[in-house]
Amino acid sequence: MTEPEARAVQHVGVAISGGGHRATIWGLGTLLYLVDVGKHREVAAIASVSGGSITNGVVAHEVDYPTVDEATFDRKVAPLVRHVADVGLFFWGPATNAYVLSLFAGVSIGLLGLVVGAVLLCLDGLSWRSGTTLLGAIVVLGLAARFFEQRSAVVDRALAQTHFSRDGQATRLADVARSIDHVMCVTELQSGEHLYLSPRFLYSYRVGQGRPEQLRLSTAVQASACLPGAFAPRRLSTASYGFSGGVGGGASAQVVLLTDGGVYDNMADQWFDGLDARLRHAATLPAVGRQVDEVVVVNGSSPVPWTELRRAHLVLLGELATLMRVNSVMYQVTTERRRFSLVHDWDQAQRARDEGASAGARGALVHIAQSPYTVADYYRRATAWPDRAERARAVLDLLGDDPAARRRWEDITVASTRVPTVLRKLGRQTTIDLLEHAYTLSMCNLHVLLGYPLGPLPSRERFERLLGPSADVPARTSPR
Repeated sequence: MTEPEARAVQHVGVAISGGGHRATIWGLGTLLYLVDVGKHREVAAIASVSGGSITNGVVAHEVDYPTVDEATFDRKVAPLVRHVADVGLFFWGPATNAYVLSLFAGVSIGLLGLVVGAVLLCLDGLSWRSGTTLLGAIVVLGLAARFFEQRSAVVDRALAQTHFSRDGQATRLADVARSIDHVMCVTELQSGEHLYLSPRFLYSYRVGQGRPEQLRLSTAVQASACLPGAFAPRRLSTASYGFSGGVGGGASAQVVLLTDGGVYDNMADQWFDGLDARLRHAATLPAVGRQVDEVVVVNGSSPVPWTELRRAHLVLLGELATLMRVNSVMYQVTTERRRFSLVHDWDQAQRARDEGASAGARGALVHIAQSPYTVADYYRRATAWPDRAERARAVLDLLGDDPAARRRWEDITVASTRVPTVLRKLGRQTTIDLLEHAYTLSMCNLHVLLGYPLGPLPSRERFERLLGPSADVPARTSPR
């Protein structure tokens, strides 16, 4: 199949979201399923936020997703799986441990200096000895604070060293232009909107269109996964990247201030939701996937659990704890309402398609809080959706409609939602469980909702092969 012919059948958009390495593995499980059943050939774009952007970046770096074969895809993503399972990236992870230890050492020395200086001040009064000790401690703590602000750049370099380098050089975002769009979604804090980073373009409605030639792939991924608080926002000069065509205040912006894409949209679906309007506004935007008929949202964010606020009665600390909880609740509610809205719109589009009309893209969720039984159970007797009901019964036959099988998948689902959103290693068992859950849920939900192929249930050996026999993952040459 020639490239123009391949592009003509591409119409699927995949959105990968969620936090940390949990989302990295969750998104990969869906991509593995799509490759195994041949649906990857229809993918027009992969958009991502947060930990999903690590997966998106690795896939862009290693393969042309719509044309890759199963064996090659497994081989190319295996280092990512092994790194997540066995090594980890940050707090802890070999590529960043020296930075973390140095930071802790600096803070400890500074605090110790303050204590010693305070003791000397009590004993000697304001003397040369007490004053020098206190001044030295303040200087050390100031330097540690500046060092702390470099944590985003440290993770950027670690990503380049671990995943995004060739021949010792950090890979540029522009160097991984493929036959589809790989879009890293980041939040631009000054505008309060998404800014999209892709190998062929940089784009924001208010800042305009820019060129990615000088931007490292690792920087794009880290900015998209720049969890507020854990990492410092990234600053990019608009002049350095040739931004033009902005609107309002964004047209004169000197810098863009970037943080995690999930701050604006934690499901990464906004690239697809506003694609038509975006292409009308920016007609010269060099996007490859200009038409998306189906959207698969791979959501690795789990519901907010019951959390007892034991420090709520403490002065100041209690207010901080409740403020953080309020933020979590607001975030959770808006995400839930967005999911309901997406499902409603997708169902409307499906009904219009069944009647021979057109009403936008249809789609499906692959949500980490669901077991493979959830959607099938909902549609098994849905008289309003006879095709889905028939496919749902096929899924239940495949899974085994018995208490033991249901209990096993319920346990796996609960375990998946409890995996922390961290960048340290997850362990082999957890990584395999996440891959099996994501792959199986993708197959079941996409079969019921969109009619994608229903293959045999994957064996755990399918995912264990990605890990290989050794827990040691050799580091790549550090990029310059």
